[in-house]
This record gives sequence, C-alpha cells and structure tokens, in this order.
Amino acid sequence: MSRPPLWPVLDDYGLQKVPLRFYGLLLLLLRPYICWVLVLTLPQTQRDMLALFYPQQNDFMLACAVASPLLLLIAALSQRKPKGYAPWRKVWRLALPLMLLVAIADLVLTILDLPPQVMLDAPWRIVTPVLLSVSVLWLLRSRTLRLVFAEWPEPVTASKQD
Repeated sequence: MSRPPLWPVLDDYGLQKVPLRFYGLLLLLLRPYICWVLVLTLPQTQRDMLALFYPQQNDFMLACAVASPLLLLIAALSQRKPKGYAPWRKVWRLALPLMLLVAIADLVLTILDLPPQVMLDAPWRIVTPVLLSVSVLWLLRSRTLRLVFAEWPEPVTASKQD
C-alpha cells in the first residue's frame, strides 16, 4: 500500500495543482484549433500553411470536431476557483474520460491519415502518434490527474460577524 506524499503540492485555493503535462496534453490535442488561429493571423499570401498539416479539408474539419469537447474542459478549468460558476463542476468531474476519449480518437485518426511509407517520405509525422500514445498511457495511469479531477473548490461564503 502506497502512502500519500508528505507535502502535497497545492494551488492558491488549497486544491491539487494541475500538472504542467496536462497543459502540454491540451496543446497537443487542440492542435487543429491552434493551427487555425495561426493561419488566421498570417497574411493572405501565406494561408496555405494549413495544407501542410491537413492536406484535405475534411481531415481538418474532423480534427476540429474530435477536439471540440476539450473546449468545454478549458472553460471548466477557467472556473476552477472559489468564485467560479459551480455547474462547471460536472464537466470537470468528467474531464478524465473526456480527455481519454479525445486522445484515443485523435490517435486513431492520426494513424489512419499516415501515408503508407511514412518513415521514408515524412518521418516527422510519426512524432504525433508517439506523443499521443504516451499521453493515453499517462491518462490511464496518472494518480495525480484523478485527484485533480475529483476536486472542486468550495464557494466562498461571507461569514456573519456579530
């Protein structure tokens, strides 16, 4: 039986601190939206950059649809504070299975979109499936994430002083 750490790392609200790997995973899973924002900020002549990552428009639309539930997770993360909107707690509690589902779907779609001779033609495209595989394993095995998604701050109430 393992013992809990002697000094848990807590944030300003007394909750388990969200690991930095979580934010990295969010960046990895939200890469279609990040590419979209980057393309929108480029001049009109350089907007073909999106075709480098998503050669077919359907691939991009499907990747955005797969990653869209994570936008709810980001909204819930922004409300994880004592004065936050309490109904986001339900979304936060479902965040781990939601992230796992999105990561597995993204991994499957990424593997299916790889060209037949990916190691000869574009070996850099194998990095994403490897990172997604490691991420799925981390989501399945992380005890810290289970603690993080189980906690929600209690609302601040004004105490009456007599």
